[in-house]
Amino acid sequence: MSDASPLSSAPTSRRSLLRSGGMVAAAAGALALPASALAAPADQAAGESVLDKWLRTKTANLGVDLTFPPLQFRDPNTNTPSGFMIDVTNAMMSDLGVTANYVEIPFSQLFAALAAGQFDMMGIAATILPSRALRGWFADFPVFYETNVVVLKPDSSVTSRDQLNNSAVRLAVVQGTSQEYTAGLLFPQAQLASFPQQSDLVNEVSSGRADAFVYSEFDVPQALKQAPNLKILPGNYLFADANTYFMPTGDTKLKSWVTNWLRYQATHQVLSGLWNKWVGNDVRTTYHLPVALVGTGGEAVIQAGA
Repeated sequence: MSDASPLSSAPTSRRSLLRSGGMVAAAAGALALPASALAAPADQAAGESVLDKWLRTKTANLGVDLTFPPLQFRDPNTNTPSGFMIDVTNAMMSDLGVTANYVEIPFSQLFAALAAGQFDMMGIAATILPSRALRGWFADFPVFYETNVVVLKPDSSVTSRDQLNNSAVRLAVVQGTSQEYTAGLLFPQAQLASFPQQSDLVNEVSSGRADAFVYSEFDVPQALKQAPNLKILPGNYLFADANTYFMPTGDTKLKSWVTNWLRYQATHQVLSGLWNKWVGNDVRTTYHLPVALVGTGGEAVIQAGA
């Protein structure tokens, strides 16, 4: 997932999970925890895994940013966490017999907050950027793949990605994201314009001040609702990011268990079922974009746009 996100209104909640392609998970409300409840790694018993701490205390303090619909957001009707990642995380905590306490922190600050011990593990998935792996450990199995596409200004004459690698082309990206990093590699001749929020990209391109922006598949519906005159560059997606849970460095027991849990859910079609429920079915049928699902071995399985 990208580092920055606008504070946007959440879509209508889709509450039921799939069974045989999903599982029923108890909803866990987001709690504002006192500092004493946020046990930092340094405050835990010597050598104790976060996993053991969860089993001992029956609570898990999980860092989240709930401003990324449909992945994670607050249900406008109940004000409780909802979305794809909340379904997955609640299912994981339910299997452990643990209550999830969601600690809300802006996404760009989550990585430093984990290192500072403000929570136990990220409760949402993040793109496995190498720079992030210097500050903690990612699970060895993806939660989801994030396909990225190019969205063009209304009167654009661009028909292929090769035309974007031009010094006359201005590409809008969100600061500090994998989209910014990868766009610079794929289009080294183009001008990159970085912005703090995703809504800035939509305004910049819909007004014609920039030629295009790079966007995640699950953000496309919101972008086109905000600016219906935008166009999606036809063809295959630009690149795909692997996203998974991020946890403290050195906790091999936690990493092993989370990786094993994700692998099990993938082989039982839980991850792909939930992704289609929240993202894939809409993106594939309404916007005709290819969707990358997590296969049983963790590989990307591409479903063509319908």
